[in-house]
Amino acid sequence: MKNTQPVNKKEYREYVTEDLIIYWNLSHCSHSGKCTDMLPEVFNMERRPWICMDGADPLEVIRVIDKCPSGALRYGLTEHSAIEPRLAQGPGWIGYKVTEPSVVQIRMVQNGPLLVKGPARILDPEGNSIRECVSMVLCRCGKTKNPPFCDGSHAEE
Repeated sequence: MKNTQPVNKKEYREYVTEDLIIYWNLSHCSHSGKCTDMLPEVFNMERRPWICMDGADPLEVIRVIDKCPSGALRYGLTEHSAIEPRLAQGPGWIGYKVTEPSVVQIRMVQNGPLLVKGPARILDPEGNSIRECVSMVLCRCGKTKNPPFCDGSHAEE
């Protein structure tokens, strides 16, 4: 299965520097805080815009995005990027493809969502594909405003 996310780049906001493009899709974001905890110089919800790409080395930004549990943050390289392309092909890369079958792992977070890692497809009640990717966060509590995906609403209590 290939990672077809994003289906449409228009669903994503873009943040661009000379070397790197960050794509962010609010509707996929579970607001886990991994990006803001790991690299607050770049990802800061108190600032507008909330992504300041001058805050860290692009390779450091790539490493953090590769750890995004929901797949809401993605990255790509600009046409004239100085970054070695082989260093920017992890799970957060906009062109990332799963090349071999793997076991899907679903981890329960205590008092939180389900973390899905591995090639997976979510189908609506009619059987239509609504998302196909290798990383997503699913709601377990039913409080999300973006079912079946977690939007962090469980943390508002």
